[in-house]
Amino acid sequence: MTFRKDINGLRAVAVVLVLLFHGGLTAFPSGFIGVDVFFVISGFLITSIVRADLAAGKFSFPGFYVRRLWRIQVALLAVIAATFVIAAVFYLPDDFNVYFKSAMQTMGLTSNYFFAKTTTAYAATGSQTLLLLHTWSLSVEWQWYLVMPVAMWLLYRYASPLQTRIVLLVALLLAAVFALRQPVMHGDAAYFWFSGRIFEFLFGALLAVMMEGRANPSDTPALNLLGLLGLALIFGIAMKPGVIVEYPNRYAILLSAACVVVLWMGGNERSWVSRVLSLAPVVFVGDISYSLYLWHWPIFATWRYLELPEGAGYLLLCFALTFVLAYLSYRFIEEPYRRLRPSFGKSVLVLVVLPLLAVAAVFGVAQKYAFFPGRFGPELAYVDSSLSKYEPALRRHCLQGRGTNGGNVDLHYLDVCVVGKKDAPVKSLMIGDSYSNQYWNFIGLLSNAADMSVASLATPSCLALPGITLYGWDSINYQQYRVCEDRTKHYYSIIQSHKFKYVILGENWGYYEFPALVNQPGDPQSEALGQARMEAAIRHALDIITSTGAIPVVIKSAPTMPGDFDGCFYQHFKLRQKTGGTDCTLGSSKSEADIWYDHLFERLQASYPTLVLIDPRRVQCSGNSCMTTYKGVPIYRDTGHMSDYGSYQLGQLYLQSQPNPFTGNAAEAGPSG
Repeated sequence: MTFRKDINGLRAVAVVLVLLFHGGLTAFPSGFIGVDVFFVISGFLITSIVRADLAAGKFSFPGFYVRRLWRIQVALLAVIAATFVIAAVFYLPDDFNVYFKSAMQTMGLTSNYFFAKTTTAYAATGSQTLLLLHTWSLSVEWQWYLVMPVAMWLLYRYASPLQTRIVLLVALLLAAVFALRQPVMHGDAAYFWFSGRIFEFLFGALLAVMMEGRANPSDTPALNLLGLLGLALIFGIAMKPGVIVEYPNRYAILLSAACVVVLWMGGNERSWVSRVLSLAPVVFVGDISYSLYLWHWPIFATWRYLELPEGAGYLLLCFALTFVLAYLSYRFIEEPYRRLRPSFGKSVLVLVVLPLLAVAAVFGVAQKYAFFPGRFGPELAYVDSSLSKYEPALRRHCLQGRGTNGGNVDLHYLDVCVVGKKDAPVKSLMIGDSYSNQYWNFIGLLSNAADMSVASLATPSCLALPGITLYGWDSINYQQYRVCEDRTKHYYSIIQSHKFKYVILGENWGYYEFPALVNQPGDPQSEALGQARMEAAIRHALDIITSTGAIPVVIKSAPTMPGDFDGCFYQHFKLRQKTGGTDCTLGSSKSEADIWYDHLFERLQASYPTLVLIDPRRVQCSGNSCMTTYKGVPIYRDTGHMSDYGSYQLGQLYLQSQPNPFTGNAAEAGPSG
C-alpha cells in the first residue's frame, strides 16, 4: 500500500498555500495553515515508517536519525549559507546580529523558541524580514523526531495494537486541549511552541496506527465526497480571514481532521481526492515542496528588507526565482545527499556540530567588530557608533517582561535599575510601560543635574494606573494583561511604603485605546466611558502619590516614529547609494487622543498644584515638523520608541531650553504645550 503520490500531492497543497500567504495574496489570508498540513503529514508518514521498520525488525534509532539528518539538514545548510551571504551584503549591523543568532538557533534545532521570544507575532510586519523565520517549523519537526521514535518503540514493545490506539487517542485529546489554552495564557508566542503543535502530529500518527492491517477505504460516492470535502475544507480555512488570532485554535483542530480525511481517502488510488492529488504537476510540486519551502522565504524577506517595489511583477519574479532555486536544490542537493548513510556520529558531526561551531566562530568575530558597520561606508559607521555609544548597559535588562517573575516586581530593580547621580540615595521612582524605559537617558540627565537618582520600574504594554485594566485590547488578551494589573498594584504599594521625593509616570498614553479601558472585565465599553475611566485612574494615581508627600511627574507622549522611517533613513545604505535619508521628516500635528490628553493634563494641573508635566515635544518639535534625526543620527530605534541616543540628546536640549523639573517647584516646568 503506497501513499507516495497522494502524500506528495497534499504536500503540494500545503506549500502552495504557504507561498501564496507569504506572497501577500489577499485571497489566502490564512495560508499559513499549510505548515499545519505538513505537521499532520509528518505525523502520519514518519509513524508509518517507524512502525513498519519495527514490525520488520530493522528499526534502529541511529538509522532513523541518520536518514532524517541527510534528508533535512543538507538543503537547510545550503539555505543558511546563502542567507549568510545575503545578510553579510545587505543586512545592517543590528539585523546581522539577529541573523547570526537565528542561524545558530536553527542549527541547534530551537529556532522556534528563539523567534517566539524575538518577534511580536509570526505574521507581524517586523517579522517579515527575518531571513530564517520559516525555520521555526523545522525545529518543531525535529522536536517531534526526538519524541516520536522513543514513544513508538515503547508502545510497540509494551502495548498491544488496541492499547497503542487508545494511548495515542488520549494523548491527542490531552495535547489538543493543552494547545488551545496556550495562546490564551501566553499570546502570540504559543504559535511557535512545540507543545502547541503536538496534537497535529498525533492526528497523523493516530491515523497511521488505525490504518495498520486494514483495507483501503472504498470509493463509494459518499466517501469520495467526504474526501473532496476534506480537501475543500483545507482551502476554505486558508481563505478565511482572522484564523491566526490566538492560534493554534479550533481551526487548527478542524484543519487537522480534514487532513486526516484526505490522507485516509488517499489510500484508495481510485478515489476522487487521490486522482486530484496524483496529477503529475501536483506531484511534481510535492516532490520539490521541501526546497520550495526552504527557498521561498529568504527571497521574500530580502526583497522586503530592501524595500523594493511590490506588485504583480515583483510577485511573479519572486515565485519564478523560488521555483528555479527549489528545483536546483532538489535536483543537486536533496536527491543526491538523501541517499547517503554515514554513521550516526559522523552525520551529527558533519551536519550539526561543525556547522554550528563554524557559525558561532564567525559570530564571535562579527560581534567583536560590531557586525562590521564599515560594510556600508563611513556614514553608517558613524551612525552605528553614535547609537551604541549612548546605550546604557542595564536599560534593556530593566524592562521587566510580562512573563518575568509572574505579577511581582523584582525589588532588586530599586537598587540596580537606577539613573541619575551616581552614589546618590534613590529618592525618586519612575514607573510605566516601555515608553518610560525609553526615557532612561533623558531622565538620567535631568536627575543627574539635580543631584538625585531615580529607580525605573517598567513593564511592556502596561498602563501602570490603579483600578483600571484593558479588555479586548490589541493582541494581548486579558489573561496576559493580568500580569500588568498585579505588577501595578505592587508599584503603588512600593510608592506607599517608601518616601519618594518624585514619582514619575511614563506611558505612551495614546497607545491604549479608550474603548478597551475598563475597571474590570464585563464593564460596558465605549470611547466616552474609556475616557472617563482613564481620567479617574490618573486622578487615583495622583491621589496615592501626593498622599505620601511625593511630587507627581507625568511625561507626555512624544511623537510616534513614522512607519516608513527605517526604510527612509536606512535604505540608501543597504542599496549602497550615496545619498538618502535626509527627508525623513515628521509632522507636528497631534492625534485626537494626544489633544484629549493635553486638555486632561491641564485640568489635572488645576486640581494638583504640585503636578509636573514634562513634554518632549518642546525640544523635538518646531513649527510644523518634529525631528527624527539629530546630527544625522536617528532618535528612534523602532516604531514609537526613542533610541538611547535620541533620549540623551533630547535630554540635553531640554536642559538647555527648559526649566529642570527636579531642581525647583512645579511651576518652573510651566504649562504643557
